[in-house]
Amino acid sequence: MIDYSTDAEGVAYIVWNNPDGPVNIKNAASMAAFVAAVDRAIADPAVKGAVIGSAKRDFLAGGDIDAVYAARTPQAAIANVREVGACLRRMERSGKPFVAALNGSALGGGLEVALACHHRVAAEDARLRLGLPESTLGLIPGAGGTQRLPRLIGIKAATRMMQDGKPVDVAAARALGLVDAVVPAENLLEAARRWVLEHPEARQPWDVKGFRYRDFEPQSREGRWFFFYAWPALRRKSPPEDLAPGALLHVLAQGLERGIDAGLAIESRYFGLVAASPSAKNRIRTQFIAAGAARKQTRRPAGEPAFEPRRVGVVGAGLMGGGIALVCARAGLETVLIDADDEAAARGKARIAKTLDGALQRGLMDANSRDEILQRIHPGADMAALAGCELVVEAVVESAGIKGEVFARIAQAAGPQAIIASNTSTLSITSLAAPLADPGRFIGLHFFAPVDRMALVEVILGRDTSPRTHAQALDFLKRLGKTPIVVNDGPGFYTSRVVGAYTREALTMLHEGVSPALIDNAALAAGMPIGPLAMADLTSYDLLADIIGSLAREGRGTARESMPALRAAQRLVAAGRVGRKGAGGVYDYPGSGKALWPGLDGLFPPLKEQPAVEAVVQRLLHVQSLETLHAMDEGITQDPLEIDLASVLGWSYPAWRGGVLAHVDDVGLAEFVRQCEGLAARHGERFVPPPSLRERAAAGATFHAH
Repeated sequence: MIDYSTDAEGVAYIVWNNPDGPVNIKNAASMAAFVAAVDRAIADPAVKGAVIGSAKRDFLAGGDIDAVYAARTPQAAIANVREVGACLRRMERSGKPFVAALNGSALGGGLEVALACHHRVAAEDARLRLGLPESTLGLIPGAGGTQRLPRLIGIKAATRMMQDGKPVDVAAARALGLVDAVVPAENLLEAARRWVLEHPEARQPWDVKGFRYRDFEPQSREGRWFFFYAWPALRRKSPPEDLAPGALLHVLAQGLERGIDAGLAIESRYFGLVAASPSAKNRIRTQFIAAGAARKQTRRPAGEPAFEPRRVGVVGAGLMGGGIALVCARAGLETVLIDADDEAAARGKARIAKTLDGALQRGLMDANSRDEILQRIHPGADMAALAGCELVVEAVVESAGIKGEVFARIAQAAGPQAIIASNTSTLSITSLAAPLADPGRFIGLHFFAPVDRMALVEVILGRDTSPRTHAQALDFLKRLGKTPIVVNDGPGFYTSRVVGAYTREALTMLHEGVSPALIDNAALAAGMPIGPLAMADLTSYDLLADIIGSLAREGRGTARESMPALRAAQRLVAAGRVGRKGAGGVYDYPGSGKALWPGLDGLFPPLKEQPAVEAVVQRLLHVQSLETLHAMDEGITQDPLEIDLASVLGWSYPAWRGGVLAHVDDVGLAEFVRQCEGLAARHGERFVPPPSLRERAAAGATFHAH
């Protein structure tokens, strides 16, 4: 796990080298070996200093998230980082120089090791990334990152870096002062070795009397104002129940005004509290464990050969089709982009070029990469160009009749071996496939907008979809770098069905006279990124009326009570308020902002006594969980991890809540049943909990083990 050697000049080499995989991870065994190696270098009088490096492509990925997830108490969480934290401090104060030779990316605990070194040398590598992404898993750094990074690069830059959790490339790291030198990869070890020999008594700047921060002191006027304004900015984005963001600010505000050792003690205490919190467990379960399982394709049918397409087609060059074509070409696939005429197809490619130009301007790609992607996209109107495509994705208007005509033409042009996939969000995959000669080659691939940024794809299996098509679709999505969830066919599938329930509940409350501002603000307070009525304005009420009516006719789950929501949508349409695509909907859109339409009270007379925010939040969250339970009972989807992942990635359900089933677990199943019974008595039978939930609650079961 750790290779240790010394050279003739007294330089020790402590090299991370995980024997069980391609990535170095700070687990219990490797940390113990690292601590032993550091102490050996410190204790050996023949060793003048040490270079810490890696035998893998990257430096060090970070801590053992599984171990953090398993820790049930703050004390257990702290125990995971106590020894390595103490070791890093001994390293700093040893009187011997330690240099980090960063041959590749260092994230989380990996960067914390590098920060404790007296000098950091990085290889010239465009792939190299440095960062503390703990916030994305509901954690804070626990091995000194919150105290060393601000002391190294300044409080403002370090706070932003830790709050966002976004890593930086090597050029940005050098500009920030995060690394001290950047050298060609072949010179990395020599540059590190030379620094060790030239600095025999290295000390950390924060251990030198008179240390000053790079930007401002914590107790200066600027420092006090920085933290004063940071709190309201934080609360606009994150509720107190999401523990990590607030804890990070506490650690920074309290720790940076003290000496490094006091600051490290404060960090350790808060790390334990955060790591043991429900918000951290929820984020880790969904965004690490569930996402990892999805990316490993645990649902892929066994025994099916690997599918490695080289040429694919996309029919429909609108926003969705263009986005799908972009990610296909970005993945190295020759991509045929078809639309009704050459001009429409060319406009689709032009929009793709504009998206790539934005990425180029933000430094996310170079001009050569942009040009190569565009060269792989072949726009046009002739379906014959689909010949030789191994997979074709349809992304035309949501009309079964139009799609049916398109599928027949795709099958004729692409040939009998091509997979045909529909990007439909609601239409039955089984019904769409029925007219085709081989319905086994048909599948649903529901992408989310914007396609180039949204990771999730909902894979819908029709009744006749073959295991081979299922496997090939997953291989295709893996090539695109997407995160799939697999569901069975049914009205609205899974994601559209639950989002539909959420939107219906908001429209039902609007119909009842609940203040639209209260509805949307309650959703924001619950952690949703956009209010359901603002989202409905974007969708448009004519389309929503069609969707609500269609799901109501199916009569499943919470859709059995749809009339108030349908009337609300129809009333808005009749008043000329179709949504943002028209004159406006619930909101007017003057300039760049939005304001409630003054005519709403005439359409929906407000209740004299408005409900409490908590009551609105409960309705909006509980209805999503109930609709999910109905989908599970109908066999649409079954895996709680996949279900929660889909809710977080698909419609931005609050990640700190963990997902729609984690919400039920956190409320407690028996208590959730009781609350739903109360909601049913007050608001209607759609809130009646299904028998399966009652049985699970009676058995004391949960949806997730932790």
